[in-house]
Amino acid sequence: MRSIIRLTIAFSVVLFSVLGIWYLSDHQNRDLTLDGDESEDRSFELAMSEVMAEDLTGSIEMFIYKIEDELDDWTDMDINDQKTIEELDQFVDEHPHIEGFALYENNELKYDVHLKDVPTNPKEKLTRNKGNGVKLSDPFIEKGTKKMYMGKEKNDHLYFTELDLSFIEHFVKDLAALTDANGQFFIGDDGMNVGTTESEVDEDYVKKDVEDLGWSLYVQSEDDKEVEEEHYKEGEIIVKLREGIDKKEWAADHQVKIVDAFNDSLVVRDKRDSTELLMEEWADDPAVVYMEPNYKYSKQTMAHQTRPRQRRTRQVHVFDENESPNDEFYEPYQWNFSQIFAEEGWAISVGEEQVPIAIIDSGVDPEHIDLSEKIQDGFNAFEGNGAYYDEHGHGTHVAGVAAAVTNNEDGVAGVSWNNPILAVKVLDDRAEGNSMSIAKGIRWAVDNGAKVLNLSLGDSHDSEMMHEAVRYAYNNDVVMIAASGNDNVETPMYPAAYEEVLTVAATDPHEERAFFSNYGHHIDVSAPGEHIPSTYLGNEFVMMSGTSMAAPHVAGLAGLIRSVDPDLSNEEVYDLIRRTCDDLGEEGVDPYFGHGKINVERALREIH
Repeated sequence: MRSIIRLTIAFSVVLFSVLGIWYLSDHQNRDLTLDGDESEDRSFELAMSEVMAEDLTGSIEMFIYKIEDELDDWTDMDINDQKTIEELDQFVDEHPHIEGFALYENNELKYDVHLKDVPTNPKEKLTRNKGNGVKLSDPFIEKGTKKMYMGKEKNDHLYFTELDLSFIEHFVKDLAALTDANGQFFIGDDGMNVGTTESEVDEDYVKKDVEDLGWSLYVQSEDDKEVEEEHYKEGEIIVKLREGIDKKEWAADHQVKIVDAFNDSLVVRDKRDSTELLMEEWADDPAVVYMEPNYKYSKQTMAHQTRPRQRRTRQVHVFDENESPNDEFYEPYQWNFSQIFAEEGWAISVGEEQVPIAIIDSGVDPEHIDLSEKIQDGFNAFEGNGAYYDEHGHGTHVAGVAAAVTNNEDGVAGVSWNNPILAVKVLDDRAEGNSMSIAKGIRWAVDNGAKVLNLSLGDSHDSEMMHEAVRYAYNNDVVMIAASGNDNVETPMYPAAYEEVLTVAATDPHEERAFFSNYGHHIDVSAPGEHIPSTYLGNEFVMMSGTSMAAPHVAGLAGLIRSVDPDLSNEEVYDLIRRTCDDLGEEGVDPYFGHGKINVERALREIH
């Protein structure tokens, strides 16, 4: 029996990451109009709602699949073993969406775990047959709570569980309330309405049915183009001083407070004047190399301690391309790997521990079953310590795409099986950061052995401080992969627009350009980016969409390439990835797919 204690899908609901986390809030008042036509603007918003709804319903289907998978496991258990009962008891305790479990023999209750009201006629409750041996009840309400029964028969036994649908419904809505209000990053704020009744949303919604639950999901994005919001902290400036300048003396002379410092750069604060006036005042200061606003982010609200973990000793080095990984969600949901010929590539290499991949993001969940043993080290750029716990979820999802533990019967597969992860927290619990936090994170990753960086973040501001860190990584022969952005615009985003990085656009399951994916002549390659299942906080698994999900496919490939041939320079890795792509769109290089969709097998075979 697989370890049902560790399989904690709980319920998979989407965190639709249609943006790739833009750390600077420039898009808060972005005009979404595609051709100056307001109707096309609304069409874009509806299309985003459509993808959100598809991610939500797909994730809930993953949840149902997970419970069905658990029922299969339960039917193979030794029901006379006390350890089995203890494991079931712990499993129910750890899953708030499961009310309890019962076993019936010849329609008589043999034992139950936590069920408060055990049905005396369970078979009569299970009125719907899914065709795979799993039976469902109709959803019902008990003491004000929405519930549903699921069960599976084997021989004379009925394995029976009760689900708390109200918990799932509320969790879906809470996650939707994390999205940003302008349709940029579809998990949050008041700009995204998600309901299970039509009355919960207004007009212009997208409706998707969840047949197993008898639900209809209504998803609606609101037009927030007129929202005005500051893009940086007023009265705060990032200042780089010339070498040899005493930071404290300079700050005292200018009557400003030092908020943060990194190498020769400072974040200084003077609330008496605006940022604009301060920068004008210091424009001719000979001690200043450059200045830029301190773009706004929300600081962390809590610190997390991580438990020490044992690095794994078992590694897979050879994979039979005639087989598939045994991860539970791989076969039914991870369409993305067949599109990039990952299985054929894994027959050549599944990565090496000597090639770490740094996830420069909101951190990573250090206790996730599909990630914990892959995390080699981590860094919190806000606090300057190792508290890299992910308070948002985006970084955990990105990390799973690039390098989830694979072929372990649990969860999902990752592009790289053996490459370790450096978890670098540069975005806070709202997935917001600034150029200094990102610069600190990049430099820490380089100095701590990263061979590949994944940057699923960015915005339209060209920060000199961030670019300096990117150049530092490039000059230290680190491969950098960046998401292009999800506004369906040609406007260059940073760091994606820097020449030192490889920029990734997103494709959909039909090998077409994802409608939200940014484009332009800076696009290098493309990779799957719609409805991508991966890891999420609390040992859960969710679907997300965005170029944030496309980029770690390429970062994982870069890790495999450097595992096969560690002597390749970063430019040689870029060139290999580009020239081994499958051409999509117009013949040759184009602004929508770049050189085409990555091909893992072709890239690895060329250097094998």
